[in-house]
Amino acid sequence: MIRSAGEPRGFRFDVLIAGEPVRRRIPVICSPLGIQFEGEQVDLESVFWVSRRAGLVLLFARNRTLAFFGESGDLEELARLVERGSDNDARRSMLRPLAAEVVVCTAGTAVAGHVGQERISGLYLAVFTRQGLHLFAEERRHTLRWPLERAAEVVAEAEGASRPVLELAGGDAALKIRYLFPEEIGAVVQVARRTPAPPDRDGALEMFDKGEVTRPLPARPPQFSEATNTLQRACEAAVARVKIDPSIGERFDRRYFERHLQTLGEIALGPLMLRRSAALEAGSLMSAIEAMDAEQVRQDAIAALDSVTVELLRVYGSEVRTLVKAKRLDREHAEKALAAADEPSLRESMAQHIEALNPAFNGVVARQQLLLQQLHARDLAPPEAEEAGVEQAIASWRNQVARLDVAYGAAGAEVLLELAALWSDRLIPSLRGLTALRGRRLSERARLWILAIVTFLAVAALAWLARDMF
Repeated sequence: MIRSAGEPRGFRFDVLIAGEPVRRRIPVICSPLGIQFEGEQVDLESVFWVSRRAGLVLLFARNRTLAFFGESGDLEELARLVERGSDNDARRSMLRPLAAEVVVCTAGTAVAGHVGQERISGLYLAVFTRQGLHLFAEERRHTLRWPLERAAEVVAEAEGASRPVLELAGGDAALKIRYLFPEEIGAVVQVARRTPAPPDRDGALEMFDKGEVTRPLPARPPQFSEATNTLQRACEAAVARVKIDPSIGERFDRRYFERHLQTLGEIALGPLMLRRSAALEAGSLMSAIEAMDAEQVRQDAIAALDSVTVELLRVYGSEVRTLVKAKRLDREHAEKALAAADEPSLRESMAQHIEALNPAFNGVVARQQLLLQQLHARDLAPPEAEEAGVEQAIASWRNQVARLDVAYGAAGAEVLLELAALWSDRLIPSLRGLTALRGRRLSERARLWILAIVTFLAVAALAWLARDMF
């Protein structure tokens, strides 16, 4: 169904409002006016930051801080809808005073601990710079300066899963910060123990931000092709693995399965190739990142493997129905043959392949977020500010996308080999079994009735001819 840009979009999420218990699986509506749920509304224009994390999206508004937990595809769509109507001016005014400090990363977090005598607990937007940590939430502001005695990643159990947590401690401050990617924690740990150089406070050239006086960075997307090569080799190996059986029909030869498995491989590879093509045509690095958005590629991959399943079942079902019709077999025979595909197990297997790809997708999401943060900080920095951090973030993102390319190709190869084995072990034997069956035969009574009717018609015809003769 096509939805117009201004049409409200409905979701169902777990919702956490700062300072309140989690509301489980409640309806959430996002429209151009704002986000509505259970009689409450958050105006989009009051939102100054949207933070995507693993399994959740955090929204920071001028008078409300919220977290939404749910399916990654729905969360990504919510984030995009909110970003279109959020307050960019508020974001810029908040970050501009920090531009001289060189931003390391910015993230939505859950913080617990204290700075001096002040207790800190709840959801905060954390801005890590080379000079220190700045926390923002509604009207609350906290700052912690480097260096610290302790800055480390620890592992904590949360809802039955192990999650990385950043621990910071030094002087009269101690904080535990959750919802950070491991890559972000690593970047913060590197700077938090060092005595920072004093920030450049020379304001002579700061009447303009770098983003206002420099061109956007060129796209420079990764030139990856490993998935394509891997899937081509896998297709050849899969065809060679199929146990051809001439007894089910002459057309079920190598060429038949070459075409069939090639089609399935192209469907599986489609999302990555379409995103790659869009990234290569992008006019700027920001556009290339949007084209290669890892969360969208993940959702596309889920849909693609579902389409692979649908296409295989369509082809096999068509062959079954053709044989059943040609041999005039009973419906029960057709249902038994169709059941050989074991659709539930096939779909479960496709879901496991996506699950195996999640570490690669998550790695790109993390690098992508770090790069976007560096690009935002670059645009707000003074024109003469260094860009070493941006270049490093670009290189890390490109490398992680290349790793995803390799992982995607390997997963696609496993899918093709698995489907070749399915044809050999279950589907071809099932078609062979149909071929060996005899078609329905008429009962003795039916044959007698047909003989009687034919005899009657013959006698009637002879009688009519005899009448004309006399």
